[in-house]
Amino acid sequence: MNKLILMCLLLICSVAFNLVMASVTVTMQQQQYHYDHTPRLIEILPPLANKQNLYWPAAVLYQLDTTHLEEKRKLVLQQLASLEKDHQEDDSEIALSLQQLQATIKSWRLARRLPIKIDYDLARIVAAANPQLPEGNYLLAVAPRSKTVQLFGAVNKTSNLPHLDHADASEYLTNQHLSKLADKDTVIIIQADGREIKAPVAYWNKTHQEVMPGSQLFVPFKHSLFHPEFTSINQQIVTLALNRVTQ
Repeated sequence: MNKLILMCLLLICSVAFNLVMASVTVTMQQQQYHYDHTPRLIEILPPLANKQNLYWPAAVLYQLDTTHLEEKRKLVLQQLASLEKDHQEDDSEIALSLQQLQATIKSWRLARRLPIKIDYDLARIVAAANPQLPEGNYLLAVAPRSKTVQLFGAVNKTSNLPHLDHADASEYLTNQHLSKLADKDTVIIIQADGREIKAPVAYWNKTHQEVMPGSQLFVPFKHSLFHPEFTSINQQIVTLALNRVTQ
């Protein structure tokens, strides 16, 4: 009887030990990789290192922890729904624009984007480019070079537009119907590599700013005395877009 109890205890300890050790999971191109320690970046990249046609400048490592992001999404959607309700009777076009933006944000898959540059060669030789991953679940997103950029925000319709080589950000607004609530002087670029760039696009303030393939272009709401809340809404939407899984 004592031997049986001892064997059960050993089995329980063994299972518990394995559960503790299996601390990191990384998903890459629909494959899961499990690590019984907290690996460094260079340890998780080999399965992809020799694959062809991957656009590494847009590679992203996400941590699959969405609690804070989902709270922020809920708040933004509530604010947009309130604005939509305010305009339903006096301006149906604005109301429909706000409605489609809510649908766009609802459709996003969110995960916490980590501020890590994914570069296999650099990670091998520079310690700062080879961080250690804490315990948790991760998604390493890397895909072929995208052929589109997404335009969304204070526009009548969210659109996936063809990427234009060497074009200024303002060219993506050509023939696009902006909302009456839009800031027509500015577009916020969420570059595929994670940079956030506020780009002037009006004829009087325009400076040349190119857009990476796979990036997002957010047309912000124009801050005014009547809508001081737009500054906060704009930044919250940008934060969600930065943590949007796009690949």
